[in-house]
Amino acid sequence: MKAFVSFSGGKDSQACLIWAVKTWGQKVEAVFCDTGHEHPLTYIHVQEVCDQLGVALHTLKSKKYAGFGDMSIQKGRFPSTKARFCTEELKIKPMVDFVLSQETDLLVIQGIRKDESNSRSKMEEQCHYFKGWIEPYGKDKKGRPRFNTYRKKDVLIHMERYSSTIMRPIFDWTSQDVINYILENNQKPNPLYYKGFSRVGCFPCIMCRQSELKLIIEKYPEHIDKIKEWESGMEKKDRHFFPPNYIPKRAMTNRIWPTTDDVVKYIKGKNETIEVFEEPEGDGRCMSYYHLCE
Repeated sequence: MKAFVSFSGGKDSQACLIWAVKTWGQKVEAVFCDTGHEHPLTYIHVQEVCDQLGVALHTLKSKKYAGFGDMSIQKGRFPSTKARFCTEELKIKPMVDFVLSQETDLLVIQGIRKDESNSRSKMEEQCHYFKGWIEPYGKDKKGRPRFNTYRKKDVLIHMERYSSTIMRPIFDWTSQDVINYILENNQKPNPLYYKGFSRVGCFPCIMCRQSELKLIIEKYPEHIDKIKEWESGMEKKDRHFFPPNYIPKRAMTNRIWPTTDDVVKYIKGKNETIEVFEEPEGDGRCMSYYHLCE
């Protein structure tokens, strides 16, 4: 049997990787799904953690798309909260391909916690990796059961020959439990947590908080420029990265959908007003969402 940890570079999967190495040793391997839309610090962090723990790292990419931007342009739209095909195309499918390529029994360790969301609270601490192919994971708009269908024939063959199990060892942990565990094991979480970000991954995510987008606008404007470049590459020019309700309609140029320029202008203006009443930067306050200041 092989044991793989799905490692995103975030705190939860890092805690799982540490736990797995302490449990099974360095025969554990890490798997990183590269969306092509991560902050450079995340790529560095992923490699450094694996080096520190002495585990092999597998970096997976979509076979169909050259990252998030290419995927969005080819599909003619960006993902949304209701159509998060980014996760399916850039993470789930590459991981399924990887699992199917392993001709042995597998244990896949995931850093999922039940207090992250309502949907995650309904997950199990342990289940079959291909559960969604044989049991409905939900219902469609007409109330019919929904199943995963990607490479279903290959999945069924693999299931006949090998066992593939998902384990979620930190399912009952809190976010602070996770941070404490990483620190107690003489590691540091992703540097982005020290810079004020509550989550890491796509940079920015389509569901990014305005407070975190403000940090990106101020400190990493090149990532905003990248989004503008993707928007300009869309065949239909009314397709934009941010959802229609991200900012008030009065702040949108066309009053229908916000462009990235609209969002940047709104957030800059909004925070300039707020900052009049705030203490100046450099007052010694900790920026870290998890109070990680050194």
